[in-house]
Amino acid sequence: MGIRSWFGGGKPESKQSGAKAKEQEYTIDDLIVLERYDEAADRLKTKLKINPQDLHSHLKLAEVYAQLRQFDKAVDEFGFVADEYAQDGFHDKGIALLSKAQKLAPLDQSIRFKIERIQRDKSMEHVRSYALEGLRQAGGTQAGSSAVELKRLWHNLTGTAVVQRLSGDQLKRLFSCMQLVRLEPETLIAEEGSQEAFLLLLVTGTAEGFVRDGGRNTVIRSFTSGDIIGEMPLLERGSWPVCYRALDQVTALRLTREGLEQALVGNPDPRGFLEVLREQHNDRDVAATLRRYRAS
Repeated sequence: MGIRSWFGGGKPESKQSGAKAKEQEYTIDDLIVLERYDEAADRLKTKLKINPQDLHSHLKLAEVYAQLRQFDKAVDEFGFVADEYAQDGFHDKGIALLSKAQKLAPLDQSIRFKIERIQRDKSMEHVRSYALEGLRQAGGTQAGSSAVELKRLWHNLTGTAVVQRLSGDQLKRLFSCMQLVRLEPETLIAEEGSQEAFLLLLVTGTAEGFVRDGGRNTVIRSFTSGDIIGEMPLLERGSWPVCYRALDQVTALRLTREGLEQALVGNPDPRGFLEVLREQHNDRDVAATLRRYRAS
């Protein structure tokens, strides 16, 4: 005798009204056990209209849609809950749900992209804790950096090449050896030809490289968040190719020779560390632009 027979099949006509009354007492879980998936889906959708953020109900609805072979709808429900989990920091749970969705729709490439995105977010969350520790040491109370301000700095750095290329440990090492500086508009950062050995990683604001030409300033290039300037005097023992100044309010991380030496002591990959700092070649590009400008 099947499950349906136990709960509702084969009853005499005289008992049908009592059976209908009893059916009203069935929970959503009861309906799922009874394989009455259409009714379970209707009840779940009604429930979600009242509380759209009920993740438990979304998951049940996904499972019900899967039983109904409405795979597109099941994938949508799994994807919704996975995104919510990932936003709350439960990356592994989100990936597990998307893996379920992938089995239902193996040809849907968007699911793979979502899994990869959450995996990147998970990795970045690990990097974030290391980086924030380094930023605390770079900022400190002397620079007036609260926890909220440090998180804001990190937010501005997350998409930069330095953060994308360096591991969490290397970022902590780098940031902790730097000094957080704030520059007012028109502050001169470096003079053309100066060999003062430091570089700046811009966090917020805009800086520009310019040359003094016949009583006027000619801008060669502008720089913004994530750009590094000063790699020639610090890493190549050269000189600043042009004058640099803050165009507006600038927040930056400053690395001196002393800080660089500290960052390299015990560094497991000093060559890779230095390559990330110099790979933008901004000073070199500015120098080449200046040569073309003066030649013309």
